[in-house]
Amino acid sequence: MSMQKKYIQLYSILTDSMSDGTYSSGDKLPTELELATKYSMSRQTVRQALELLERNEMITKVQGSGSYVSSKAKSLKKTMRIAVITTYISTYIFPDILRGIEEVTTNSGYSLQLMATNNSIAKERDVLQFLSNNVVDGIIVEGTKTALPNPNLHYYQEFACKTTPLVFFNGYYPTLLQESSCKIITITTDDYGGAHKTTTDLIQRGHHLIGGVFKSDDIQGVRRFSGYVDALTDANLRIDDDHIIWFNTESKYSPELKQSLNRLATACTAIVCYNDEIAFLILAYLNSNPSSVTALRSFDGTITGRQNIDFVSYGHPKEALGRQAAEHMIALMTNKPVESLVMDWDTAEK
Repeated sequence: MSMQKKYIQLYSILTDSMSDGTYSSGDKLPTELELATKYSMSRQTVRQALELLERNEMITKVQGSGSYVSSKAKSLKKTMRIAVITTYISTYIFPDILRGIEEVTTNSGYSLQLMATNNSIAKERDVLQFLSNNVVDGIIVEGTKTALPNPNLHYYQEFACKTTPLVFFNGYYPTLLQESSCKIITITTDDYGGAHKTTTDLIQRGHHLIGGVFKSDDIQGVRRFSGYVDALTDANLRIDDDHIIWFNTESKYSPELKQSLNRLATACTAIVCYNDEIAFLILAYLNSNPSSVTALRSFDGTITGRQNIDFVSYGHPKEALGRQAAEHMIALMTNKPVESLVMDWDTAEK
């Protein structure tokens, strides 16, 4: 994402001035010319910032008099509290991510309000409704079922386009990034590049029948699938629907998923899978059933120890990603120029 536009920077400066008491409810703001001179910006830029403030009900314009801070400015008082919304909290890679977030935020004087959605749209709505009535200075969030249409996007738009910046990690909603007047950035792993790289590596090792197991309701799964498909296409290899298994949050541990592994195990010599939770199931299956599979590739780096087949899991940055999410949030809240970040996988064998 590009640097914030100048009028967004001025908008943030003025809202911060309202939150810290520099401008109180009812105060008259400096004129366009005075603001343009003070911040070395054009009057057109200042006008855009004021229009956004008016649209978000932060100021009221009085014809022939000027712009006045609205009563809504009272809600802009800083709480020194950041909400963290994750799909899960105590399992898999999440404790490490949260440890990275906590390290940075607590050192900067912020407390955390931690909530989980269990990757449920209904639970996400409950969390966002709760936060809409409980002021926080920023929200660090992993989106819920980010590959699907989501009825909760208006909550995020309400937060980020008015007073509360958002930092998405792992999963995010692409349509929200089109909101140019909102404070939204993303911290993600290179899902497409990681899948393309590991599939290409398998091809170079002589595998031409490569299966894939991917998650359909999160954007990470879709992007990893895209990298896998493009790697096969780049190598002029046939893409066979029978070599691909899709699952979602609800079907992750279903008997049907386990049964469908038999198809890949007999048709393919290698498999690329969505993450280590799925890789663990596949390894268990391969260890107890006849199979043509001799290589397995995965993501997140949580499975350790030697396996009976050629197995590599790319390591997730975990704590480093959490720290970056927190650092970017603090930068957003203090109006520093900041960009979204795509982090590399640790490609050392796990």
